[in-house]
Amino acid sequence: MTAPDSPDTLYFDDFAPGMVFEWGGITVSEESIVAFGREFDPVAIHTDPAAAARGEFGGLIASGWQLAALMQRMQYESYIRRSALIASPGVDGLDFLRPVRPGDRLGGGGRGGGGGGPPAAPGARLARRVGVVECRRSRKRADRGLVRVLAHLVNQDGETVLEKRGKSYFRARPAGNGSTGNGSGGA
Repeated sequence: MTAPDSPDTLYFDDFAPGMVFEWGGITVSEESIVAFGREFDPVAIHTDPAAAARGEFGGLIASGWQLAALMQRMQYESYIRRSALIASPGVDGLDFLRPVRPGDRLGGGGRGGGGGGPPAAPGARLARRVGVVECRRSRKRADRGLVRVLAHLVNQDGETVLEKRGKSYFRARPAGNGSTGNGSGGA
């Protein structure tokens, strides 16, 4: 479990298809791109600005794995940190669709489904948005349910640069704790 039980803990029962979570900004610097690349994805387009300038993308770009890690952190800050998360059994897909360059800002505003977090700075180039697409109570263990999400990083032109289809198990609301219901119908 991620969050202790408190009045604002998000349980499985609180998620519903159509909920949206967004989060404020993270600026991707050249230094962070190179440092991440050197440690985890040592390809010249992520580690060597001069070589990258001569390459396919015409300059340094962030590793897709760096973007995935940043997105995961934003999801944590947006809603996971205050949820009754059990674990994620994995992702159904992760697509790196367009390059992210030094100085690009990843972020969005807090809205929908209790998104919270600081709003993006004016002129932010990318927005992170997570939408709940399915909620299904476990048939074997009534104390939990699976929530599937579709997450996007979107640039200033409205182009998706990264898309993640993920899933996580969350604890159900304990008996006597009140419930908003997620309309999952106990699938």
